[in-house]
Amino acid sequence: MFRFHILGLLRRGEPLHGYALMKEYNRRTNRDYGAGYFYRQLGELMTEGLVRQVPNPLGTDPRRLSYEITSSGRESFEEWFEDIPRDAMGDRDKIARAMLFADVEPERASRLLALWQRDLLEHAKSLERDLQYARAKRRTPTEILPMLIRRELFRVAADLEFLQEVAESLNVASSEQTDNAIDSSNVAIQHAAKQQSTKAARKKRRTS
Repeated sequence: MFRFHILGLLRRGEPLHGYALMKEYNRRTNRDYGAGYFYRQLGELMTEGLVRQVPNPLGTDPRRLSYEITSSGRESFEEWFEDIPRDAMGDRDKIARAMLFADVEPERASRLLALWQRDLLEHAKSLERDLQYARAKRRTPTEILPMLIRRELFRVAADLEFLQEVAESLNVASSEQTDNAIDSSNVAIQHAAKQQSTKAARKKRRTS
């Protein structure tokens, strides 16, 4: 994901010198890449024609080379950004894009949010069906599958809340689809939590 984060930072506007670009990248990603690794990767982007060096403004340190994104780099970034994995489990790729929401046009971020939310809604509905089937087929109270499905439902609910927070922070209005997704998932989560609470109470009564 390194290349696309660099391209995302450069497409915001003015060129950046390498050190400033490295510091901003490390700050955004909570990493601590050294100059050697960073400049090697930056060099590969230049070789591929995605980034290029530009003259420094007058009066600046000539040792600090500045870089800007090329039209090919911009096209490469935009193609990657909107080609979000349609697998609801593809968290790593989606989060990589979410970290750049503030650096892209609001419409572009909004489209991606809506797509991500729709995928989560479909995943939640599938999990609800799986949970009903697993409960119907369960032979003993200790079977693990229903518990695993409930665990995944909790994760989906957390993801939906995260996306809602992101939308609010970017001043992107929540769509009706988003609200439905959150409502649907919350119903499933509340039901799962109630089932878990009832099960715990029964166990407590048996051991008391």
